[in-house]
Amino acid sequence: MSPNTNILRQLEQRRPTPRKAGLRGAIGIALLASAMIYAFGALLSVNAGSRAATDQVTAGELLQQARENREVFSEGFVGFRSTLSVRVDGTLMRGTCTFRMPDRLEVDVEDGKIPEAVEATIRSMLMHRVPSDRDSTDEAVGYAAMDSDPMGRQIAMADSYRSVYRIRDGQILKVSRGFGDNSRLVLNVMETETTVSGRYLPRHVFAVRFDEETGAIREAWSYLSKFQRLGGEYLPLSRQVVRAGTGDTGATLIEWEDVELLDAESSD
Repeated sequence: MSPNTNILRQLEQRRPTPRKAGLRGAIGIALLASAMIYAFGALLSVNAGSRAATDQVTAGELLQQARENREVFSEGFVGFRSTLSVRVDGTLMRGTCTFRMPDRLEVDVEDGKIPEAVEATIRSMLMHRVPSDRDSTDEAVGYAAMDSDPMGRQIAMADSYRSVYRIRDGQILKVSRGFGDNSRLVLNVMETETTVSGRYLPRHVFAVRFDEETGAIREAWSYLSKFQRLGGEYLPLSRQVVRAGTGDTGATLIEWEDVELLDAESSD
């Protein structure tokens, strides 16, 4: 019996660990969606219709290569500060943004407090540029049946989220995860940007949250991100989010200006 067969049997038999309903609405999606978005890229080019292109490596190796090919902050990157403008529907807020590696974020706006959903979006956008030592080859990952889906070859993980990925042309193009509130979040990568290093940054992502019992769409989001290169680092320039809920849509635009890199002395 092949290792993939054992893994897929484990995926079929393992029941997800019950989880309490976590973050909901715009705050939750900002954290959860970005947490998945930033696995993109791979050193191996993948053809969803060709078994030989993927089965030369294990599913875990394929996923690990994808994670390693994402564009992350360099080893010497300390952080940055910038001015910030945030437009949430009809409201304009101005302030500052300071990020210090690996996880210190300070966002201040004039005349009030920034909405939690906006801060969560900024935090997740930056945190998933931080290098990770996660090793997919140690995780229970297996290939699903071969098909011709345009989003790429499907692999599945035996984790509590029942995670499913599709990988094609060196990128993770689709991620699907289930949560404890009977919802499933599915992210589809529509466009990426290739950096000078040959790695990838996600530009356009379409995300949908479904009700797992009924299949109905709870919410949908479209993310459009732009980046600016400074000192060899790719820093955020803007992120636009359009959210569709019940009966209407809402829009958020976050823009970073006057970006300045921090040095070691200014990091404390």
